[in-house]
Amino acid sequence: MKIGFIAEPYEESGASGMGYLILELMRNLPVVGKEHDFTIYSSKPIRKDLVSVPVRNIIIPPSLLGKLFWFMTTREDIDVLLFVTPLLPLWLPKRIKTVVICPELGSQKITPGTFMGKFIAFVRDQILMPVCLARAIKIISISQATKEDIRTYYHIPNDKIEVIYIAFQDLSNYALRAPDLPKEQKPFFFFTGRVKPRKNVHTIVSAFIQFRKSFGINCKLVIAGKSGGEYRASMVEELTKNALEKEVFFVGYISTEHLCAYYKNAVALVFPSLNEGFGMPVVEAMSLGTPVITSNVSSLPEAAGDAAILVNPHNVDEICQAMEMVFTDTILRETLIKKGYEQAKKFSWTKTANEYLILLEKTVL
Repeated sequence: MKIGFIAEPYEESGASGMGYLILELMRNLPVVGKEHDFTIYSSKPIRKDLVSVPVRNIIIPPSLLGKLFWFMTTREDIDVLLFVTPLLPLWLPKRIKTVVICPELGSQKITPGTFMGKFIAFVRDQILMPVCLARAIKIISISQATKEDIRTYYHIPNDKIEVIYIAFQDLSNYALRAPDLPKEQKPFFFFTGRVKPRKNVHTIVSAFIQFRKSFGINCKLVIAGKSGGEYRASMVEELTKNALEKEVFFVGYISTEHLCAYYKNAVALVFPSLNEGFGMPVVEAMSLGTPVITSNVSSLPEAAGDAAILVNPHNVDEICQAMEMVFTDTILRETLIKKGYEQAKKFSWTKTANEYLILLEKTVL
């Protein structure tokens, strides 16, 4: 079988959730499918040491229109093309079957706050996405929650969508290189991810303020990830009003070594996101022995299993109480850590790649 994979977005360092998914599929799919021929399409050459077996790398145009024209006119001899929706190609020669990966539906459920954000969401969700999904032979969803979203918003038949869970970034190899963290930040609750409304970071800050005022426990909050604009300013304003602005640390983008250090030293990961395709940070934290507080909505209960404290992401009181429980109850912490290790073992990129390959084989053969 001749398999094509569009590696877009291709990010070698600091990859986002989608970028990391693409990196791991590039690493693992050709290895578990050695008997097949793989072609990776990317807008820049892939790093040679990224894939441990021989693959063909074809450079495609970086622009949207360039990709469209390239794939419309391609004479590539492949049986099936795998890519992340709603990226192009939208139109292909009929001889090529397509399998698309749908990581999540976000803006369909949470309306962007700016005009430009709404415009981009309209083009992506109302124009590109329906064509992508209709053209596909199969759709891969990374969680049952996302599958239900696809069915709800695009009326796709149930049997056209396959749920294949992804895995997580294995940070255990960075433990020995993890730096010491500043003493003034300890002890601390931890959040990592883009600091934006969908991640519900302001609610974490509100719950932390209530936690400090209600229980008088000397604990900090560390927020890792790109932040700025009115959203961050509103959090800083609330913290300042409560005289806690020096107790919360916005550390911005951090290296993988620092991420490992923050996970391993945190009292808990607090991740009450409003919508996720899967919830990779939840399992990352569990794999390193960090207790987790996360949402009882979207895909997060699937990622967490019974190994986390699940909360209503809109309820500040619930999140505050969960913080107090995990900080003060030693037995609960030990239970969460033990269950977390077991939950993380359920996910691996080799398992994910094998399930992708089985689906691709069924699609073509």
